Amino acid sequence: MKATARARAIERFYENRLFEGVDAEIIERIAPRISVLRKKPGEIIFREGEPGDSLYLVGEGCVKIVKPADGVDPEILDYVDQGNFFGATALLAGEPHSTTATAVEPALIGALTEDTLQELLKLSPSRLHMNFLRAITTRVRSANAHFMRETVRAERLRVAGALADAMIHDLKNPVCIARCCSDLIATESADGHLRELSKLLTGTVNGILGMTLDLLDYARGSVSVNKRPVSIWRLLDELNRQSLHLLPSKSIEFVKHIRYQGNIEIDLGRFARAIGNVIENAMHAMPRGGFLTVTIDAVENQVALRISDTGAGIAPELIPTLFEPFERYGDSHANGVGLAVAKAIVEAHGGKISVRSVVGKGTTVDIRLPKPDGE
Repeated sequence: MKATARARAIERFYENRLFEGVDAEIIERIAPRISVLRKKPGEIIFREGEPGDSLYLVGEGCVKIVKPADGVDPEILDYVDQGNFFGATALLAGEPHSTTATAVEPALIGALTEDTLQELLKLSPSRLHMNFLRAITTRVRSANAHFMRETVRAERLRVAGALADAMIHDLKNPVCIARCCSDLIATESADGHLRELSKLLTGTVNGILGMTLDLLDYARGSVSVNKRPVSIWRLLDELNRQSLHLLPSKSIEFVKHIRYQGNIEIDLGRFARAIGNVIENAMHAMPRGGFLTVTIDAVENQVALRISDTGAGIAPELIPTLFEPFERYGDSHANGVGLAVAKAIVEAHGGKISVRSVVGKGTTVDIRLPKPDGE
């Protein structure tokens, strides 16, 4: 790195919380010993188990601190923004890192070795100790809040799982009776309209039981799917049976853009219920009517399914927790596990789900599934 570029980079660290209240002369004295790192999004700064031999300053960008977990996605413990520092716990304890740090966006990082930090402590002991205490207090509060959220979430899921288990047990007899009556009507009646209503009743009963099983599996943390090749049009037929047929009664116009007409490998019942949760939220977002658009495209090796509405939209600060269970978003319809279960089902298919929204204009839910081989 050229001298002028390095000098400009070092200036970005002068306002770091580590140096708060420290004389500029002291910072300039240790500045030549700050290693300057530039990291791209997704690039690792340190991994769990590596030596904790440096303290890191964030001059630009943002860093994610995660804790690997067995069999599931890593747990995000913290985000370190510009002007803050991280890595102190491992350095002060003289132990390997217990977490992994990754750049979320292009980041400028300054690294101080233990020797450099010791010199800084000698030059300005009172300020450095105070800055460390403040930083540690902030992190402890954040960790406590995170622990409480996870504890409450786990307890809610435990209760939801127990409730779903009890519901399935209690529903078995009435579901069997309803199915038998429906089958009997379909068999004995010559009235076509009555037979159609019987078929609708059977589908509704099966849907209730399926949703309860989805909730139970989600609460247990193991959503399994039985994938088979299904045509896009078969999926649309199932969605129409479950939820799309309700749109006209709510003054919502259905628009579809089907640019991929091949197959997708899905568990039709579960995947359709996941999409149904998204469509139900879209309907609630348009109480006075509007447009619901389903777009299906092939994007490289993926099939992209987008559901867009022209509703009220979602505030930006709510997007990060949109798929968390039991979160409340200002109305009774957005309080539950519907989207959380939908996300789990999509991910069980090897897919991804995301949301884009503009307040006052509407919301788009984007679902990406692997494109079947040969399609």
